[in-house]
Amino acid sequence: MRLSSYIQRTRALGDHQIPPAVIDQLAERIDEGADLAALLKKRSAVLTPRLLLGIWRAWRRHHDHMAYLDEVAERRRQAGQSPIVPALLKQTTAAHEVAVLERAEEMAPPGRVPEHRRRDAIKEAVALWNQCLAATRREGVLAVRGDEDEAPGEYSDLVGEAPLAERSAADWRRIRRGEAVDALSVSLSVPVERIKALISARGAEIQALTTGRTLIEFLHDLILVDVDEWALALKDEEAGLVGIREASSTWFEMLSTARPAQALYAGVLVADPGDPVGVAVLTRDGRLLEVGEVAGDAPTVPGVEAILGRHPVEAVVFPDQVGDPERLEALKAAFSSLAALEGSVEALDAAVEASPEEGPPAGLRALGMARRVVRPLKYWGAQDPLSVRLHNDQADLPTEDLLGALNDMRALALAGVKPSDLQKAPPSPKPAAPRLPAKPLNPMIKSVDDLRPGLTLNGVVTNITQFGAFLNIGLSHEGLVHVSELADHFVNDPKEVVTVGQQVEARVLGVDRARRRISLSLRSDRAPAAPPRREGGEPARQRLDDIPGTRGGNQRRTGPGGDRPRPPATGASRAQALADLEALFKKK
Repeated sequence: MRLSSYIQRTRALGDHQIPPAVIDQLAERIDEGADLAALLKKRSAVLTPRLLLGIWRAWRRHHDHMAYLDEVAERRRQAGQSPIVPALLKQTTAAHEVAVLERAEEMAPPGRVPEHRRRDAIKEAVALWNQCLAATRREGVLAVRGDEDEAPGEYSDLVGEAPLAERSAADWRRIRRGEAVDALSVSLSVPVERIKALISARGAEIQALTTGRTLIEFLHDLILVDVDEWALALKDEEAGLVGIREASSTWFEMLSTARPAQALYAGVLVADPGDPVGVAVLTRDGRLLEVGEVAGDAPTVPGVEAILGRHPVEAVVFPDQVGDPERLEALKAAFSSLAALEGSVEALDAAVEASPEEGPPAGLRALGMARRVVRPLKYWGAQDPLSVRLHNDQADLPTEDLLGALNDMRALALAGVKPSDLQKAPPSPKPAAPRLPAKPLNPMIKSVDDLRPGLTLNGVVTNITQFGAFLNIGLSHEGLVHVSELADHFVNDPKEVVTVGQQVEARVLGVDRARRRISLSLRSDRAPAAPPRREGGEPARQRLDDIPGTRGGNQRRTGPGGDRPRPPATGASRAQALADLEALFKKK
């Protein structure tokens, strides 16, 4: 599966559309060794930093998923299991889809039904699973209980029942911490009736899996076996991503802080009562001019003045956290004529260790604090980002993913990208008007009355919706190709098959002259009929017992309007089949 297909299926870029060829070209560059910094050199009005960052992160997820597919294939080989068709594996985008794909393979082993029907049923099983998993995450009720022998204490506000979707990322991380110390326990109620309805709606499409099974058996074997576990696992992933996004945003702001305008600075670091006061004088580029300290039992202000008086200092950097506020306020008052700046003391020991200068420890700490103010990108960027406390729940975030996101932020900052550049929504490209051929599409077709079932027409795709595509066939009324008629195989998203402006050859299925509706097909005339669907693209509901070929199923359905015509017998002529269709159309 190409990166462009992965991005389209996972909606990694939201609604923004980038030509697949452009995405795949970027993927090839990354495969050859290009990093995010190299991609950012290609940014433009269309490929904004925000989109390039999204493509870069999607590539990493796609790369990890493809490696996971290789692991699954190797595991099955070592276990002596038959390999899964690569085309089916490459339709997946997450580990939970692979798990349900393996179960569906076991439920419909090769040879039981025609291979094309088996594969279509397995694809439908994955789509059904995603629907059921989404319903569980949206409607499932999470029960949080406190340990009876140990009072929940700080977790007491989390105890109770609420929809899983309503638990915030911060609360969810606290719930997991409570579980880790045995103060809390959780359970998730699955919306079984909703899932049953979703299964019934796809009865005909999953027939190869349901044959020989009751609804309850199928429900348990495919869905209920672990849907609750995956819903909770995805909640873990969601909470982690939210925390990583918050931490990386803080880091990006720190790296991108505007540099102050003064030429000469002094860093004055006040620690706890009785500790020495560190002093460092430096230039705007971070070069050290003098470093020293004032003993804790000596007069503070005169000692600091003695060092600063030897340099034309224009601004003083004071710490944002201090254990001796009285001394800090006295120093701020004494140097009120100079610009006062605030520096972070977060992870200051790591900054001192990275400094090559020598001097008193308090003075070097003052230097490290001031340098991160005068040149934030250089000196903050030189530190290990994991040594900096960027998030209240940083210890609960996945370390590898967090480090990758923080390094991405540094690459953005080094490339000159500002936080505001990531907040701007990418420009929405205006859809190009379909280019119609200069010659008439179908010169012999003058009106709807000239159309007959089975007639082949030239058409141009003018619009794509969830339930199909509209074609211009040279008449005032457009024709509709339903999603089930777009290809010989199952189509989940019409955009995977056709594009606006594409010229196609379509076959007329039927014409409603009263309402001026034209039904078309892009399927080959020998392709098996697609399962019935309701208006809007949603599969028509069928009970499992009503599916032809299942227990209690009828091979011939009746209803308002009379019996449906039987398909032409093997060997029946094409002309006879088209005549039968036209007769049916006229009857309606």
